[in-house]
Amino acid sequence: MLPTLMSFLSVATIAVAAFGIGRPLIRALRAGDDDPLSVGVWSTAAGLIAAGLLLATLGQAGLLYKSLIGALTLAAGFWGIGELSWSRWRWQTRRRSPAAAEGEPCGDAPWPKPPRWLTCGLFALAGLAAAGSFVGAAAPPTAGDALCYHLELPKRFLLEQALVYLPDSDNSASPLLVECWYLWALALDGGVAAQMVHWGLGVLLALAAVVLATPILGRPWSWCVGCLVLLVPGVNNQMTAPLNDVALAVYTTLALAAWWRGAIDDDGPRWFVLAGWMLGGALGTKHLALLFTLAWGLVALGCLWRQRSRRRQWLAGAAIVVVVAVSVSGIWYVRAAFYTGNPVDPFFREYLGTPATGDRAMPVRGHAPSTFPADKMPLGRDLRALLAAPWQVTMHPERFGGRGHQLGVIFLATLPGLALCRRLRGSGTLLSISALYLVGWILLRQNVRFLFPLAPLLAVPVVWVWIEMRRLPRVPAGLAAAITIGILIVHAAVGAARARDCLAVCVGLESRHDYLLRREPSYRAAAWANARLDPTARILSQEQRAFYFNARVTRENIYRRRTGYDRHVDSAAELAGRLAGDGFTHLLLAETTHGSGIHYNPTLSRLADRVPRDANQNPLRCLTEYRFTSEDGEVRRYRLMTLVAHTAGRR
Repeated sequence: MLPTLMSFLSVATIAVAAFGIGRPLIRALRAGDDDPLSVGVWSTAAGLIAAGLLLATLGQAGLLYKSLIGALTLAAGFWGIGELSWSRWRWQTRRRSPAAAEGEPCGDAPWPKPPRWLTCGLFALAGLAAAGSFVGAAAPPTAGDALCYHLELPKRFLLEQALVYLPDSDNSASPLLVECWYLWALALDGGVAAQMVHWGLGVLLALAAVVLATPILGRPWSWCVGCLVLLVPGVNNQMTAPLNDVALAVYTTLALAAWWRGAIDDDGPRWFVLAGWMLGGALGTKHLALLFTLAWGLVALGCLWRQRSRRRQWLAGAAIVVVVAVSVSGIWYVRAAFYTGNPVDPFFREYLGTPATGDRAMPVRGHAPSTFPADKMPLGRDLRALLAAPWQVTMHPERFGGRGHQLGVIFLATLPGLALCRRLRGSGTLLSISALYLVGWILLRQNVRFLFPLAPLLAVPVVWVWIEMRRLPRVPAGLAAAITIGILIVHAAVGAARARDCLAVCVGLESRHDYLLRREPSYRAAAWANARLDPTARILSQEQRAFYFNARVTRENIYRRRTGYDRHVDSAAELAGRLAGDGFTHLLLAETTHGSGIHYNPTLSRLADRVPRDANQNPLRCLTEYRFTSEDGEVRRYRLMTLVAHTAGRR
């Protein structure tokens, strides 16, 4: 239990520090000063961006020392406590003032407030799902992408004490704002704290959805929007893993919320500055934010065409948003262009170049594999794909990245009801952005988790359908309500049930070491290597999960793509000589012996298994070998081998 509490304390410290860093900016912009919820959301989100940029700057300067990060965190944490105390005193004072509600953005809407049973039920279900995801987040991370680069890169940056470029990583030149927050958590605690950071971002996403919905639906109904977002199965599931899709959704939602306030507020520039800051956070999180920005920009142009009286204000606002967003996120794209010649690496390498040996990239246009292969477009790229996408994504999410990232059936079941509803100001804008984003999703890369930025946007019209259902006759309204409640109960139950296997390690009944031996395929090899190998060892690995290794691990598929070593090697002796010459000391071989879920390229195993007739002349020696059986019955075989040629050379 104590390790879990320490990890949670580290994340709470990060949250308070982020609030303290962001509060002066929000105070200067006077954004939501009369609304404690808005101030908390805006300040924390803005402070996380500022802290990430500070860590990136320290990384570029080679100053990523744990002691320095800890000291800065402590200072920011005390400042945040002071800001929280001051803000609480101000809000209590304003609450006693007769004019406390003037200009408040969360006043009542012209339609009735939600019934008490609905709000209480939604809060209970959302709380159950959030509690389940917290238990999952308190277990050591085992998500594949997290161990490949979301956590592996920050770990490597901390070891190098700099934001280095790694040519044998597909993602070291990508936008890494979220990874900077994970680096922050790793410096204070470890992988569990980094995982809890993403859980906190899921809660922040729900609150951001409330902020987005408040000017459209009113504050009472906007809480229903926030609960609905927490109940999206994919969002709830990803809150248990240190990835970046939920973080992207946080900043696209807040950018749109700030832009909406700027569009309807006579004092718009301050909101446009905030929208640019949040959009910069989204662009610094993931390249997918460029697609959201394009969809948002096209819809904004349509609004500009209709609102001729506000055209000058909106054009000035658009310029402010662009300038601020580029200033905030530009460091990542300039860094990528410097190292790879491609500002959006690893995408469009076939046109803009691919990484090569050395610290700088050599453009190899036209020879890199496509970053949008056909197997990533199961629907195709035509009109039929667009029309079929809502049904296919909802009912067959395993075709688009897995059921763990599904959006659930609530959107598909509810949104057609808009045809029977009155027009709601703002819902057309949200639906238009969602439709254009979906078109881009169809044309680029069809993975269901890339649709997370749409969850808050679509949750608003879903709740509007709920509001309009009260105008229906009692029998159809009751039937629709029963179906909706049933769907949400299933979503909450799935989120809670998912954490059953993590409960023991969360409360301390199972050690993290034992949990990882049971759940993480690569951990046994990592534990063996960490106990017996020198930290300066270099491992060429067919297994892409590298986070738990202290030694530097290079992914074999990327190394092979960069060097083509396999085309010049015909025997195990030549393999050992070539790899030792490139600085490798060990190999981690992996293969699937039963099951079809995971496939490892057999090139390295095939070359390593070419044993000479005289076994004494074999340049490779197996140090440890084991088999790992996953819960679905899949069996993997791992072999950690040493290069004898390297060992003899050292002697």
